[in-house]
Amino acid sequence: MNIKFKDYGLRFENSIKRWDEAIPLGNGSIGALVYGNGPLKIAIDRIDLWDNRPIESVCKKDFKYKDYARACKGNKEDWLYKINKYDIRPRSNFPTKLSAGRIILDIGCTSENICSELDIENAITKITCNSINLKSFISAVSQVGIIRIDKECSFKLHVPTYISGNEEDNEMAQDDGTLSTYQPLLNYPSADFKKEDCFTYYIQKSLTDYSYTLMVKQVKSGEFFDLYYTVATTDDNNDVVTYAKELLDNASAKGYDEIFKEHQKWWKKYWAKSKISVCDKEIEKTYYRSWYLFASTSRKGGYPMPLQGVWTADNDMLPPWKGDYHHDTNTQMSYWGYGKANRLDEGRVFADYLWNLRNKFKKFAKHFFQVDGYLLPATSSLNGEFMGGWSQYSLSPLMTVWAAKAFDDYYHYSGDKNFLKNRAFPFLKGVEKGIRGLFVEKDGKYYLPVSTSPEIYEEKQENFRIGVSNFDQSLLLYLYKALIRFCKDLGVDSKEYEEILSKLDWIFVDDEKVIMLSNERRMPFSHRHFSHLMCVYPLNVLKNDSKENEEIIKNSMLEIEQLGTGWWVGFSFPWCATLYASIYNGNAAYEKLRTFNLAFLSQNGFHLNGDYKGYGASQWHYRPFTLEAQFAYCDAVQEMLLQDNKGYIELFPAMPNRWNKAEFKDLRVEKGLLISAKYENGKVTKFSVKSKNDADLKVMLNGELKSFSVNKGNNIII
Repeated sequence: MNIKFKDYGLRFENSIKRWDEAIPLGNGSIGALVYGNGPLKIAIDRIDLWDNRPIESVCKKDFKYKDYARACKGNKEDWLYKINKYDIRPRSNFPTKLSAGRIILDIGCTSENICSELDIENAITKITCNSINLKSFISAVSQVGIIRIDKECSFKLHVPTYISGNEEDNEMAQDDGTLSTYQPLLNYPSADFKKEDCFTYYIQKSLTDYSYTLMVKQVKSGEFFDLYYTVATTDDNNDVVTYAKELLDNASAKGYDEIFKEHQKWWKKYWAKSKISVCDKEIEKTYYRSWYLFASTSRKGGYPMPLQGVWTADNDMLPPWKGDYHHDTNTQMSYWGYGKANRLDEGRVFADYLWNLRNKFKKFAKHFFQVDGYLLPATSSLNGEFMGGWSQYSLSPLMTVWAAKAFDDYYHYSGDKNFLKNRAFPFLKGVEKGIRGLFVEKDGKYYLPVSTSPEIYEEKQENFRIGVSNFDQSLLLYLYKALIRFCKDLGVDSKEYEEILSKLDWIFVDDEKVIMLSNERRMPFSHRHFSHLMCVYPLNVLKNDSKENEEIIKNSMLEIEQLGTGWWVGFSFPWCATLYASIYNGNAAYEKLRTFNLAFLSQNGFHLNGDYKGYGASQWHYRPFTLEAQFAYCDAVQEMLLQDNKGYIELFPAMPNRWNKAEFKDLRVEKGLLISAKYENGKVTKFSVKSKNDADLKVMLNGELKSFSVNKGNNIII
């Protein structure tokens, strides 16, 4: 399959004026946004650059789930008490993600026609203006970014106003149409700017013992002028200046060309992991650009992406939602699709992050929920501290179950029994222990003290008066089914989990065979969050594996159509596409992806949440940048091409009429099998499997379910 990556890159003939339309670069740790029309701006970020101070009220002994549950169901006075205490009002300015600042480069161009392009195959940007040529990339294998210019240019550094800015050294905050409004400063001490020989940098101290530096080293290299830059923090070394200088000295000694060769090699290996083609350039463009962003912001051994990954807003304000780890759709959806795309190394980082914070979650379970086990705050900082927000999701114990599915996903696609035994099973057991400690028994069934459906009814008390939500029920059923499955794979007794599962209600479906919002009501109106359909996707608790289930899912999607998209946001569209793919409706899935492309994507491929261009897709017209929808998009495309959740493989199950040709190479399915296939005019014309071990599999092949035995290595079926 010959993929021409140049067709999927970026090219702009005119200057980029906004940070959320900028050229994005990143290596999973350091990120940059390149934009501006004289001077050129290179906004720098680092994924673990955070103010991690905890909110004092959360640490107090009276911050308890029982008190919270009582207040949720109480009178008006109780409700106001709940909002102020448990939704954290007024919200603290910390914890928060921080941006490192920017390099402001005077390239001597003040015109509107600064031409810029991004080569996603090699993760490098090229800028031209008049006689000036510039190239820039962030090394895939070391913690440095490099800017190469064919003319010496002056530059200065900018500290974001909200951190320690003042009018003399910093630009004033701009309201750019995102969720943010101008926030008070964090009131850090003023940054200490330094210039020593070839180094230009600033040191920023916080209000704790944490500090960091943004440093640039200028080097003359033949006919070129190279700027090497990095961000170093006290997490690297207490002497951030010496550490940063050594890093840049080592990089400059190696040189631009050698670093770029290593960088190119890494990206070549990354892109070789899998490929798809659907003969639809717009779909493919978003697909490949999104996987470029994925590798730029999520890497093995690092941190998973928070809301904006390595591209924190460059608008001199706190980032939208303070750039948190939002375990209500956002983190989870950000890691949809990576397994099937065969990008295991980059995707496993989310499960590893949760594992590394398990003791923090154990403390939160004991402190707030007063139970043993692992339960996380669903809006959290880098180190797992609670960050506030709507309590219907931020303090929901079942968000932990949804996040914990990351372990199941990795095991599903890797087939790694050691991971199952030593990570996935222990973590889900810890989560189940916490959930079990919260159960109340009524009429022989188990329920949680408080049941909600994320974001429905916004912040109103009505959310807590809907009965038992299908969102909660779906996650409970998923948890116990997953643990039973794990026990079977490990050969251990699952009786205790089976007994609890038998005391859980099934998904609530009404007499018209429509999946309900809760046991008491249907979905009342258009809404962005398909929480009641979690059972269908991504949890696969209610599968399209019988005529009855197919009818239920189709009826539920008909209800979604009747309610309309008026209150949807960007992520709703690709999520809906996966739901349509589950009932093999490729045309509807395609239309949702097409609408997403038109209405919710910035010119650089970023997802901007709202229908900011006014296509009539949603009543939301704002543009806060978050990443999750793009990976749901990739997942939806892959679900249209390949499914494996019913015990057998389905090839091209949800093809729209307009895709009469399609092909994919090395998409991954259960137990680590790699599948390649071709499709032409309604039929599979080629199908092959790669397996590290001998394996048996069932495949739905041109309408017929067939069984195959695959030998170790590559097996061409047809």
